[in-house]
Amino acid sequence: MLVDEVDRIGGDMDSREQNGPSVNEVHVRIGIYRNSYHTDTSCPALNGKPETSEGIERMSREDAEAQGLKHCQVCKV
Repeated sequence: MLVDEVDRIGGDMDSREQNGPSVNEVHVRIGIYRNSYHTDTSCPALNGKPETSEGIERMSREDAEAQGLKHCQVCKV
């Protein structure tokens, strides 16, 4: 029974890792004043000015850079 429990826990951890956020995933404001992508979801530049944002979307870093977005200087530190 102990082996089954260890296998179950190991299986759960593997599925969490597979379904978790990608290391290459970034966050981008939807709306106007969109010129940066963010790696920190608590970044004030990402969450500030809610009146100019229609939300936040996730995308790959490559897609963000292809849209001309640069890494946020606050998140980069």
